Amino acid sequence: MKTRLFFAIALALAAGPVVASTAYGDLNNFDVVNDTGQPCHGFEIELDDVHSTDVTYTYDWNHYGAPKITEDNSDPAHPRVFVRYEAKYSAATGTFSAYTAVPAAPLSPTNGHMCTDPSVNEGCEHFGVGYYGTPTVVRYNWLVEDPAAPGTLIHGSAVNVATPTWTYYAPVDAQPAQVVAVIQAPPPPPPEVVPPAALPKFGEAVWAKEIKTSSKNNQVVELKDLVSDDPNVADDKNWLNDNPNDGVVVQPEVEIEWRLMQTEFAKLNDPANPGGANGELAGAPEALANGDEFVTRRYEFYKYAGDPQSVDGETGEAMCDAVAPDGVHGVGTVRVTDSSGGAHDWDCSLDAVVGEYIGAQMAGFNVAAVLGLIDHIQDGNLNEAYTDRTVVVGGNTPYAVTTSGDLPAGMVIDATTGVLSGTPSALGTYNFTVNATDADGAQIGRAYAMKVVDPSAPALLQYRLSASRTGNGSGTVTGNGIDCGVTCSATLDEGTGVALTATPATGSAFAGWSGACNGAATCNLILNADATVTATFNLKQFALSVAKAGTGSGTVTGNGIDCGAICSTSLDYGTAVTLTATPAGGSVFTGWSGACTGTGMCATTLDGAKSVTATFGTAPASYTLSVTVSGAGSVTSSPKGINCGSGMTCTKSFKTGSNVTLTAKPARKHTFSKWVGSVCNNSTATTCSVPVTQNQSVTAYFN
Repeated sequence: MKTRLFFAIALALAAGPVVASTAYGDLNNFDVVNDTGQPCHGFEIELDDVHSTDVTYTYDWNHYGAPKITEDNSDPAHPRVFVRYEAKYSAATGTFSAYTAVPAAPLSPTNGHMCTDPSVNEGCEHFGVGYYGTPTVVRYNWLVEDPAAPGTLIHGSAVNVATPTWTYYAPVDAQPAQVVAVIQAPPPPPPEVVPPAALPKFGEAVWAKEIKTSSKNNQVVELKDLVSDDPNVADDKNWLNDNPNDGVVVQPEVEIEWRLMQTEFAKLNDPANPGGANGELAGAPEALANGDEFVTRRYEFYKYAGDPQSVDGETGEAMCDAVAPDGVHGVGTVRVTDSSGGAHDWDCSLDAVVGEYIGAQMAGFNVAAVLGLIDHIQDGNLNEAYTDRTVVVGGNTPYAVTTSGDLPAGMVIDATTGVLSGTPSALGTYNFTVNATDADGAQIGRAYAMKVVDPSAPALLQYRLSASRTGNGSGTVTGNGIDCGVTCSATLDEGTGVALTATPATGSAFAGWSGACNGAATCNLILNADATVTATFNLKQFALSVAKAGTGSGTVTGNGIDCGAICSTSLDYGTAVTLTATPAGGSVFTGWSGACTGTGMCATTLDGAKSVTATFGTAPASYTLSVTVSGAGSVTSSPKGINCGSGMTCTKSFKTGSNVTLTAKPARKHTFSKWVGSVCNNSTATTCSVPVTQNQSVTAYFN
C-alpha cells in the first residue's frame, strides 16, 4: 500500500501509525482582485519543487475555465509547475476570448461571491489548486497583454495572496494526529525578474487577516466549495466547514488574528527565522482526534496603507505592525528611522494602516481524502508530449483504473496510478470514461472529452457555456461535455454547435428552457459568445380522489381534503398522504378500499394518481362489551349490567353511542394491576370509561 503524507517542513517525527489512505497536502482556493490597472486575460500559479502529477484538483469555474498545466525541468533538481488560466487570442479579430475587468471602485471582502460568478465581471476572479507534497514557493501573477507584441500574454505585477502550508504530525502513543497551518509573507520575485542584488532589505508589506475555525469534522469539502462566504447571499457556499450535529448544521467558533507580512530577504535562509522576519503566520498545533478531520482557514489580504512616515527610510520595513479593533487603524507609537539616518516618532493609532482588499485565500487540509476524479482534462497538442496529469486522486493506493470509449491515440492512463500521459498522434475530440477502484474497494467513474489540436493552426476564440437548473423538481442537463448534476459548464470553441438535453428525474417534469434557449425541445444554438441556459424542472402533480360509500355517513380529512365538501386535490409527486375517516353519529367506519385498506388511518405516498374509498355503515342499536377478570377481584359497570367476579367472563349489550364506566375492586389483601384492551389498555387506574362504538372486550388484572 502506498500512502502519501504532506509535510510543510522537514521534521523528525516519532514513530507511529499513519492514516490508511492517500493524503492531501492542500486544497487552496482564492479570490483575487485585478489591481494591475488594466484588463487582464489570464492568471498563472507557479509551484516550485513539485511535479505536475502532484496537482490534484483545479478550480475551473471562472472566466477562463480549466487551466493548462505544464512542468519546467530545465533545472532537474528544482522542477517548476505552472497552472495557467489563459484566454485565447484571435489574430483575425484582434480580440481575446475572455478578460478580467479593472474594478470601478475598491472591492470589499463581502463582494467576494461575485468572483465565483462568470456572468459578472467586476474586476476579480476565483482560482484554486489542490496538490500533494510541499511547494517551496508559490507565486501568483495576473497575465496582461504585452504592449510590444499584441496577443502575447506576459506577467503583470505579483499578486500577494499568500498560500498556507500545513505540517502534519502522525499520531504516536496517546498523542493524536496534529496539523499546523502556516502562511508565509509574499515571496521575493524570481531572479530572472529582479536580480537578488537589486532587492530591498524588506519585501512588500501586506496585511493578512486570518479567520480561523476552531471546530473540525470529517465531512468532505470539495475544492469548488472553498469559495468566498457572503452573508448577504442565502445560498452562498460556506468555507467555514460547518459541523453537522445530529443532522443540524452547527456553525463553528471563529477566531480572527491580524499579522503584517513582510519578508526580510537577508534572513530567508536563516533556520531560526523561517520566511524572514515578520514573514510567517503560524497557528498552534491542532489535534485531529479522529485522524480524519478536515480543517479550513480563510486569509484576507489588504494593502499596507500606512503613511510613508511609518516606513523605515533605510530598509523599507513597515513599522506599524498591529491593527486596532476597528480593523483600520494601527496601534501605539513607534520609532521610525529616516532615509537620512535621523529618527522620529509616529503615532500609528492615528494612521489608517489597512488599505484596499486585494483578495482572500480559502484553504483546507485533509489527511484522509476520499477517492475522486479530476473535473476536466486539458487539451493536447498534436505530436507533442503531454504533461503528465493525475486523473485519479485521494483514496487508498494502488488503484485499479480502466478506461472505455475513445482515448486519443498515443495516450494512456496508468492502470495503478491513474496518471494520463503520452503523445497524442491524431487530431479530433475524444470522449472516454475513466473508472477507478481503490485498495479499499471504493469505486468512482467520470466521462471526459479531450481535444487534440494543431498548435500551428490559428487559434479559435473560446466561450463559456453554462447550464443551471431551477424549479422544485430535479433532473439533469447533458451535452457538449456538460453533465449537470456534476459538471455545469464547459469552455468551447467559437462556432461550436450546442445540443443540450434536459432529462427529468422520476416524478419530475421538464417545464422548459430560459436564457440562451427557450421552449421544451433540445436546446440548440451556435456558440458565438458566452451563453447561459436554465432548465426548469417541476415536480409532477397527481390527483388524489376520495369517495364515500355505505349506508352510513361521515367525513374524510387530510392533505387539503375535507370530504364532505372537498373530495379531491392535486399534490406534488412524493407527497406523504395521511387521511382520517370520522363517522357521523349513528354511523360506523367499516374500512378503506382503493389505495388504502384496513380500518386505521390511510397512509400512502403519492407516486401517481390515487383514489381511496371510505365506507361508512349504519351503526346497530347496541354493541356488546365483554369483561374478563384475571386474579382476585371483581368488576362492575355503570350503567348496570356487568358484575363480574374472579376468573369470570361477563358480556352485556349497551346502547350505541353511550359510555360505560367499569370499576375494578380487588379482593382483600390483593391489588389492582391494570386494564388490557379497549381505550384503557395498560391503564392502572381502577376505572375505565369505554365508548360504545363497536363490540369491545376488556380484561382486568389483579395481583
